[in-house]
Amino acid sequence: MLEVGAAKSEITAYELRLGMMGWGMLENFVESVATPLHARAFVLRDPESGARQAIAICELAFISIALREEVVSRLENEHPDLELRYPQVLLQGTHTHSGPGGFTHYPFYNVTIPGFSATVLEQLASGIVAAIVEADARCVPATLRYGEGTFEPDLPVAFNRSIEAYNRNPDVEPATEANRNLAIDRTLRLVRFDAEDGMPIGSLNWFSVHCTSVHSDNTALHFDNKGYAGRFVEAALAEANPDYVAAFAQGAPGDVTPNFKRHPGRPLLRGASSDDDESARYNGRLQADKALQVIAEAETAPPMQPRIASAHAFVDFSRIEVDPRFSDGRNGLHTAPAEVGMAMFFGTEEGPGLPRQLLFLQKWIAAVRPHWRRLLRHQSREHEETQAEKISWVETGRRRLLGIRRLRRIPLPWRAHPALRMMRSMDEDGPDAKPWTPQVLPVHLVVIGDLALCAVPAEFTTTSGRRLTASVADALGTIGVERAVLAGYANAYSGYVTTPHEYEVQDYEGASTHFGKWTLPAYQTEFTKLAEVLTGKRPALPASELMPPRFTDSELRSRSFPA
Repeated sequence: MLEVGAAKSEITAYELRLGMMGWGMLENFVESVATPLHARAFVLRDPESGARQAIAICELAFISIALREEVVSRLENEHPDLELRYPQVLLQGTHTHSGPGGFTHYPFYNVTIPGFSATVLEQLASGIVAAIVEADARCVPATLRYGEGTFEPDLPVAFNRSIEAYNRNPDVEPATEANRNLAIDRTLRLVRFDAEDGMPIGSLNWFSVHCTSVHSDNTALHFDNKGYAGRFVEAALAEANPDYVAAFAQGAPGDVTPNFKRHPGRPLLRGASSDDDESARYNGRLQADKALQVIAEAETAPPMQPRIASAHAFVDFSRIEVDPRFSDGRNGLHTAPAEVGMAMFFGTEEGPGLPRQLLFLQKWIAAVRPHWRRLLRHQSREHEETQAEKISWVETGRRRLLGIRRLRRIPLPWRAHPALRMMRSMDEDGPDAKPWTPQVLPVHLVVIGDLALCAVPAEFTTTSGRRLTASVADALGTIGVERAVLAGYANAYSGYVTTPHEYEVQDYEGASTHFGKWTLPAYQTEFTKLAEVLTGKRPALPASELMPPRFTDSELRSRSFPA
């Protein structure tokens, strides 16, 4: 029997007027706190094998490399008896767009904050570590049971926001704007944890829907719909256990939104109410009701096998050779250094940037691009084979903006605004210069009983999530794994992951798929390697694994908030 403990700790961290992470809007900064933010942690221990696993779901936009590194470092140095290192620590963000920014070292994500905040990073890490340590202290013999439930079609809980791209996939049933509620994964997957005496300890579930019920005109920290869902379930089960922990984690919500209405006098696509807090509460209630139903039904499910295993590696996604099994048998395909495309800067209907009416320019540029190719010497044949249809505006891997490496040459009033000063600080070169967004990323596979968690450092679309979990489940079938679940926004962040067919449309999600058209097959390649380590088909990963680059104190000081 496994031992399980659960705990919740507050991680409400911010500096006044520090930008929030998610919308990328300068006016979306912190002036107050609407709801506290939390980390909900679970620690699983196998007394027989000594295996351990910590999982923490954090009410943040995502987990940054810097945050996870700080959490793991503190656990290793301050709590070595817990024996929790990178493979044993899985951190997920709920993807609320109303949490603090500034807790990543990579400058592209800090432009609208603007800058890195050591204060926020320290407070977040302290809260997450506290939750994990308390969860470990509460470990008791426990039974794990798996359950799942599908939202009824008429419940307005989630909608596909990128139908044109979704319909490009040959393995989906085409949808229309009228039934975009069906062009998603409507299943909530859940593990319930119960003590040996029957007392409920907590539950952890994965359901794919953006935490964007609260929009960019908000200036108060807010845990959004998944925060309300956790609060509702914990309140419902408080009589059975006042310390019950209900974590609502993300799956593959890259093209999934909770917003479906336009309200008179209110801009943007919003939720059930013109009031964003009410919309978040409404959506959270739908998720909570489904989770409570699944929790009740899972009470009679057979116990999960008492097994914990994990495989973890840091991988350079700027150059992954794709396994032909995941690219229709094609050889020689690979990823490329990170780039952000034109359409990303136009946003979506729930959070636009530049006027989306001008997106027609992208098709015009794509049509004339072959005629000016010879003028853009850096965009080689390799670029056409990897980034392909993308109209690149920011090459974060090669540190170029609109093809220009030295930003100071662009005639902008660099001192006029903190965001511009932050951008100006990104003008660097030399052997120690780092990419503007992470390229060395963690891939992490955790097996609990017959369930595999695919922890991905990105936002996967519905179909890309289905394909990755299918390939992992297939690879782990020989050791009794029956299902795989995508755990999104985990351990790091690197934009979106679309299928190659979705990528061709080059709407927001495709333009935000950093490593090019073959990013999803690259993930399938790397996760299959991890699966083969767990099945014994591949030797254990080498101890001297690749690590992300370290930012110096000088680099961080020059880009600190306020920039």
